Amino acid sequence: MRLRSLIVFGTAALLLVSGCTAEPTAEPKPSASPSVSPSQTATPTPTPAPIVEPETAFDVTCDDVAATMAELVGEPSTPVEPVLSTVSAMSWLPGPAQHMFQRAGGIACSAGDAERNWEVTIVPDAQAVIAGATERQGFWGEAASCENGRCGFELPDGDVLLSATVVDPDLGADDTSPIEEALRGIAASAASSTREVEYVDSDIVGAPCERFVTPEQVDAAFGVSDAALFTDFGGWGIPAEVYEVVNGSRICYFKSAGSEYEGSSYLILTTLPAGAWAFEKLDGDPVEVEGADAAKASEGQNGENILDVRVGPDWIRLMTYDNGSGAADPAPLAEKVVRNFTVGHTAPE
Repeated sequence: MRLRSLIVFGTAALLLVSGCTAEPTAEPKPSASPSVSPSQTATPTPTPAPIVEPETAFDVTCDDVAATMAELVGEPSTPVEPVLSTVSAMSWLPGPAQHMFQRAGGIACSAGDAERNWEVTIVPDAQAVIAGATERQGFWGEAASCENGRCGFELPDGDVLLSATVVDPDLGADDTSPIEEALRGIAASAASSTREVEYVDSDIVGAPCERFVTPEQVDAAFGVSDAALFTDFGGWGIPAEVYEVVNGSRICYFKSAGSEYEGSSYLILTTLPAGAWAFEKLDGDPVEVEGADAAKASEGQNGENILDVRVGPDWIRLMTYDNGSGAADPAPLAEKVVRNFTVGHTAPE
């Protein structure tokens, strides 16, 4: 269904400027050259590509989802947002990953608080997503159940997969069927309206964490000596499949060596390929980061320092943690990350 795949398997072969270049051919010169004004010889400034939101591969929107969910469980306590929820979410949210389904041509819709909330995602190319997640033990077939105030659904339909979580202490087993029926209706609407969409290219797709920063560079920036890179975490699921495989992003977690669950946390770096459209909607204080097209600083709910940078069409987030004495300033490291990503690493430090 896709016009162009997001994922590059293996290593792409590149033609280097130093090779495969034709020899210049001499041409006769005119006996007299006409005078040329500076304005005629000046190289025009390239026009930046417009920042636009990704195309959705079907006609269902978060407004449609919100209307259905309101009929099922009532109006939510918070506005419906077109992003993944951060209530009881993966530790690598919030940030770029909240928009992973939009990057994949799908939607993510969420609303509510810790006591009552819901989240619905729909992603195209369902068969490929399911096959990959199944191989990595993150998908176990269709599912529909409500028990002890929590409902979970995995509902494939043609070329789309709808996943949903509903949390409400009043929900029980008897609520499974009506919620499932309504969600299957949404999935069917999406499946019946799928279309090919074009994806904005990005150098982030498939880039390893070391392309952005190395443990040694984290050590130097934060004045530590034991930073280690962790990229594997417990468990897998559809969000991980979409973020890491469909989007081609990575979760880059730097902390003290040992277990990922013990010791000091230094930095987590997440990305959204071609995510400038989402970066532009961020709150935060504008700051200067050398090499970046734009940057915004903010603070997390637990004292984290957050620095979001836009590099061309891409969004990169750096978040440092408060380990008791405050969170490190990510700005110096952000400049290193931007340079590494756009220019390349310098000689070993």
